Amino acid sequence: MFVFTRLQLAIAASLLSLSTAVAAPSSQPASTVPASSCEGDASRCPAWMPSQAEMRSTIADYFCELADQGRVQPRVKQLVRAESSPLNCGALGEEPGSNFVCGGEMRFIGKGGEIDTITFSPALRYEEDGRIAFYVGDDEEGEQVWRVPAPQSTSATCAMR
Repeated sequence: MFVFTRLQLAIAASLLSLSTAVAAPSSQPASTVPASSCEGDASRCPAWMPSQAEMRSTIADYFCELADQGRVQPRVKQLVRAESSPLNCGALGEEPGSNFVCGGEMRFIGKGGEIDTITFSPALRYEEDGRIAFYVGDDEEGEQVWRVPAPQSTSATCAMR
């Protein structure tokens, strides 16, 4: 299991280098972003992969939760919104239920127009209930721990005011 996790992290790192070109801040409105969260051959982008909109929302949920916990501290005054850049995702297997990786940038945008960005490339998977979970590490028994973030609307840091 440890070897599999290390493989996932190696793949995530390689996707991150690919995603930095895609993840540059974009003036492209969310409505014009491609519907798919990934591009490329069928083995990297099977039909079950989440949409761009679903992934951007999930990523924002995750980083807003981290900000609420103090694990991420946006360096903007008077946060107006938190949003993800367009993402570049790839499946780690073709079968439904396989883990996948997405790379991009999380943007915290302040009232004065200042922007703080965080580059990311987490390992993800669908839970049985259809929600997307983030790999957060292994527990003391060596079992993988996955976490579904709370919705951004419940965030003390990011909730729309």
